[in-house]
Amino acid sequence: MRKWRLHSLNLLFKAHRALFFSLFTPLLLNAQQAPALQWYHKPMRILQTVMRQPDAAHYRVDSLVHYMKAVSANTLVVNGGGIVDFFQNPLPMARINPFLGKRDLLAEIVEACHLAGIKVIARVDFRGVDKERYDQNPDWFARDEKGGPIILNYTTPPLYAPCYNSPYRTEHAVRYIEHLMAHYHLDGIWHNSVNFHHTCHCDRCQAGFKSGAGKEIPIAGSPQQDWEEYYRWNEGVASRQLALMRGTVKKYGEDKTYAAEVFDLYKIEQQKHTGISLYSAAEHFDFFVIVAFVADNTAKVEYKDIWYPAAIIKFLKALEPHKAPVILFGGNGTEHRYIYDPPLDSRLWLWEAAAAGGGFWNCYFNGYTPANAPDRRNAYLATDAYRYIRDHEDFLQNLKPVTDIGILYSKPSGEFLGDEAFSASLRGMQRFFAENHLQYGFVSDKGLTPEALRDFKILFLPNIAALSNEHIQSIRDWVEQGGKLISTFQSSLFDDHGAERTDFGLSDVLGVRYLHQSVNTEMDCYQKILVRNELVKGMEKTELLHNGGTTLLIQSLEGAEAITGYLPKINNQPPEFAYPDSWESNHPIVVRNRFGRGESIYFANEIDKLNLTIGHPDYNHLLANAVHYLLGPDRVLKTDAPASVQVYLNKSEEGLNTFQLSLVNTSSSSQRPFRDLIPVREIRVDLPFQINSLEKWYGTGKIKFKKNSIRISQLEEFVSLKIEAGR
Repeated sequence: MRKWRLHSLNLLFKAHRALFFSLFTPLLLNAQQAPALQWYHKPMRILQTVMRQPDAAHYRVDSLVHYMKAVSANTLVVNGGGIVDFFQNPLPMARINPFLGKRDLLAEIVEACHLAGIKVIARVDFRGVDKERYDQNPDWFARDEKGGPIILNYTTPPLYAPCYNSPYRTEHAVRYIEHLMAHYHLDGIWHNSVNFHHTCHCDRCQAGFKSGAGKEIPIAGSPQQDWEEYYRWNEGVASRQLALMRGTVKKYGEDKTYAAEVFDLYKIEQQKHTGISLYSAAEHFDFFVIVAFVADNTAKVEYKDIWYPAAIIKFLKALEPHKAPVILFGGNGTEHRYIYDPPLDSRLWLWEAAAAGGGFWNCYFNGYTPANAPDRRNAYLATDAYRYIRDHEDFLQNLKPVTDIGILYSKPSGEFLGDEAFSASLRGMQRFFAENHLQYGFVSDKGLTPEALRDFKILFLPNIAALSNEHIQSIRDWVEQGGKLISTFQSSLFDDHGAERTDFGLSDVLGVRYLHQSVNTEMDCYQKILVRNELVKGMEKTELLHNGGTTLLIQSLEGAEAITGYLPKINNQPPEFAYPDSWESNHPIVVRNRFGRGESIYFANEIDKLNLTIGHPDYNHLLANAVHYLLGPDRVLKTDAPASVQVYLNKSEEGLNTFQLSLVNTSSSSQRPFRDLIPVREIRVDLPFQINSLEKWYGTGKIKFKKNSIRISQLEEFVSLKIEAGR
């Protein structure tokens, strides 16, 4: 009987073996092909102390480790070298810190941190050298169009700069990194000041551009077309340099990380001129580091939008979902580096990033460990946020925003429009989304695919002026199949190289024709309400609405509906003559159009920018009506929280029914920096699913839920909830 059973089981196994392998072999192969998760894929908890030369003499490694454990930081970024070496460098062109003596501080730090379970990334900086080292190998460095050296005069002392092609940034940098990785058992390399901001005319660059473009490198006064060709060539050169540095690090193991700072979401011009962009970072870096200080080091200090950390984390997650996004902030900021940053702004800054699933990088530029700095007021300010990440890192690693709306991010548009115009439109939309608690995400022109568009009910084009024919077709197809589009001002009027089209590329989708005329509507201009419908709901007591900025003159196509219209300027003075000859409008501003199974709402003015710069309620009201009309009742989140409370809903990609809901309270004084925190009481949030269970991860108020509704008794700085939804 036993033999018969074994024989039967054997036959059964053979009969089903083919089916088993046909079903599971692809899964096994995919598992083998997928890259293994590394420590740097989790939300990061980084401390950086940028040491000055004298710090090396008396630097307390034990104090450093004690502080990192106290604040729950698990990764240290510390000086390796380049400009000044903080180790006993035997290589040519070394500049060993004279305060080191015979001490090998880098070795001490790595050993102590590794014993404490802390990762160590060495900071290297190849942006330039002093004159003494330049004189050793002047042909290793960049040259201007007259053949002279390119000198960085913003540094003290001035540094002689190498270009991406130079031996100093290539052969020398490779040897340098190889030495560090081989002798110090580092966990990675941080490539500081990776950008080269100039046009180099060294022999390598001249030969390379001549070979690639068939012409000489442009000089001041050269045609813009030649410069555009140079920028494209330089982008390839910069990418090869990053690939070389990454490859050098990766020779020592996939668990070794290579990264450099990613630059401001809004500053496209710098990315264009240096050849290194957010898209380069997605390709070459193991995790994202976005420079995100509360205020930059400028003579006129300006505080960044408080929602910026959440916005950039959302963008980076969309750009490369499996790479950890990190905000680089400073307990002592980047301006006035020895004095603490405004503490309430700094804490809310961190909670904004945490609400979107981001990690942290606390950079102290003044050489001290924060607890030993002359100003220690912010030394432990980030501890709560770091512990929040530590306690929930596995969950936070796999978060994805739940969205109603997608913002199209267009690198060609940023290059074409310039930073000011490009950023104002984006920031105006983010203000609108934040204040109206609308759940949004990003899609980049690099990733504009039908699959990416399926994540959104509405696609928003905030003056996305420069679009390729392929991207226009993708958007047209999406709307025709039922997508909802909101677009503003010059969207689709130019191709991806900045050449103006004869009409909007999306003219048939928008339902408008461009009349090749724009008018200055900055002063004393208005919109006339032409029809009464959902898009002007709540505006029943007025015939006129605010208008500002610049307005394009357009005509609506047959079948499209003009909602508001352009009125020419009505002079302000003297009041006796302040009236128009006619109140009729011949040119629409807001136009609604059906296209296939989808729908479009187009604004011929700069409504997104104006929502930021002027902030008149009419702009917010029109945008809100447009969104509510297109979404209908199908909105993922509703709340009675005031506009000063930022609300973020994320979904775990691991658990099919697991969500994170976070609220950040920015209720305070009328201007930045924030002085006081005003708690907000009795907030209700309604979700589109039934709640099975709820766990409070952070916050002081009482939490109650019933069906799909959550009540929060009090919100101070931050509340974060883990929610299990009903199946």
